Amino acid sequence: MAVDADPPSNAAASWKDKLFGTGSSGTSQDVARFEGDMDEDFILLDDDIIRTNVNRIPTIEFSDRVKEILYKEMEMTVVLKLLGRNISYSVLFNRITSLWRPIQPFQLMDIENGYFLAKFQNREDYDKVLTQGPWIIFGQYLIV
Repeated sequence: MAVDADPPSNAAASWKDKLFGTGSSGTSQDVARFEGDMDEDFILLDDDIIRTNVNRIPTIEFSDRVKEILYKEMEMTVVLKLLGRNISYSVLFNRITSLWRPIQPFQLMDIENGYFLAKFQNREDYDKVLTQGPWIIFGQYLIV
């Protein structure tokens, strides 16, 4: 993965910059705004991030407020892994869509090493994937 050491000055602040409270100019900020699928903007305050060192290794811990928001966003998300075989994103997406026949569309994300995240919009689809099965693709078990 290639990373630019010096982002262009006219570029919007990255997620990392927002997390660590620095903008593209490198100055500290008191608040970071995240916009997305949430009902309202998420404002990250200084008290929401606790930076420490454990055995000289930097660690970051988030406040309970931030954890609740993250948990809510991941509430109907499952991790998928096809045992014994690696297949492409598009093949897996097509296979599980035809197997599960979801009521509403779902999002699938490749998180490398044969693992995927599936995020559902509908509770019935989510429950069906977790409780029904076993799910078999190309003769291999799909671990959910």
